[in-house]
Amino acid sequence: MSDTENPFEIAYARERQARLKAEQLLEDKSRELYLKNQKLEESYNRLQQQQAVAMQNEKLATLGTLSAGVAHEINNPLAFVLSNLESLPIYKQALLRLLELNQKYLKDPGVPENYRNEIADLIEKEDLDFIGEDMHGLIDDTIEGIQRVKEIVLNLRSFARTQNCDRVEADLCAGINSTLKLLTSELKTGVTLKLDLQPLPGIVCNPNQLNQVFLNLIMNAKQAVEGRENPTITIKACCDDDAVRIQIADNGCGMPPEVQKEIFVPFYTTKPIGQGTGMGLAIAYGIIKDHGGKISVKSAVDQGTVFVISLPLWGRAEGAETGVAEAVSD
Repeated sequence: MSDTENPFEIAYARERQARLKAEQLLEDKSRELYLKNQKLEESYNRLQQQQAVAMQNEKLATLGTLSAGVAHEINNPLAFVLSNLESLPIYKQALLRLLELNQKYLKDPGVPENYRNEIADLIEKEDLDFIGEDMHGLIDDTIEGIQRVKEIVLNLRSFARTQNCDRVEADLCAGINSTLKLLTSELKTGVTLKLDLQPLPGIVCNPNQLNQVFLNLIMNAKQAVEGRENPTITIKACCDDDAVRIQIADNGCGMPPEVQKEIFVPFYTTKPIGQGTGMGLAIAYGIIKDHGGKISVKSAVDQGTVFVISLPLWGRAEGAETGVAEAVSD
């Protein structure tokens, strides 16, 4: 051993190296544990969100079933109320003829004066002249109102009907109009709705599912235009050689490119906690994909958003196993 090799220094250096190695190992393990804990927390939060969405979907499914049942129950009394109202115009004509006959006899000197006075007093007391004039409008307005209620009930029954995999030939324009009727109260508060629905050929599809897509996109557009000047939603429908195309556009707040890339991802939302599940567009994408179609979005901040749905003319296109979602930013 040379004079320069002090055993205590060698031992100290070895101990120091071992301590540094142990500290590094502890730090690595602590960092690894911290990252795993973060992932665990993220998984737990995601699981809670999924549980909340599952519960919400179950509530919505139950609500849909209840709505269909309620609509069915309302439809029965609604039918006989409408039937009774449609009979009123016939009775009205008979009563008006009786009133005219009484007024005729009021001028007939051959009728005893006490009878004429009694009839005149009744007409004046009950204001039968005004009732005869006002009855036309009252009955017509009531029948129109009941007809509107009947349409709402029929649309509700159609929309809330239990979803199934059965596909039938359907007119998408009729589905859009049916969905818009359900959203009348949502869209009547200052939103301008522009429709350009060209006649479309029927396509084989699940109309209830596609109505859900229209509902989600229109509601998104309505929320996007809130607070904007001259809020406008434009819906167009057209057809080319191999597909029908539905375009839903708004002049709302728009989306930046980074948001457009994520909008079809389940649970992704830009809304505050409790105001959105992030499932609306994901559900729409899944339905369009299942129909062999495509859904694309074009948007720019403060310039609005346009969603375009393209569906093959005769249902699922041959060989189309997946749908396509595209995001295009200006």
